[in-house]
Amino acid sequence: MGILRLVLKTGSVVVSALAGNCVGGMIRTSLTGEIVQSILFRYTTAEGQTITNAPLVTTFYPAVVAARLGKPRWLYAFCGGALAGALLGDRYERRLWDTLGPAIARAVASR
Repeated sequence: MGILRLVLKTGSVVVSALAGNCVGGMIRTSLTGEIVQSILFRYTTAEGQTITNAPLVTTFYPAVVAARLGKPRWLYAFCGGALAGALLGDRYERRLWDTLGPAIARAVASR
């Protein structure tokens, strides 16, 4: 029974964080007019490398860390996701992939 509880609590935090990111992205879009990629991030680097991933570092991880602040964890994850989605734009994810993209491409090419 303990494992089922752990899986359900973890799942509720993950779903709440992603839902909060979506809501935060919609808020950012309605306020600024820029299109926010909340669940799936697509970007082409200066070298022409196309990156498609979930924006975990810039919006999802802050929401999960916010879940550790109090109980109910799903509510803190949702609020943290909404704040991260609304306040953090895609520029941080682009900057991360501009920095990491060439290093990852070299590591993959050397194999």
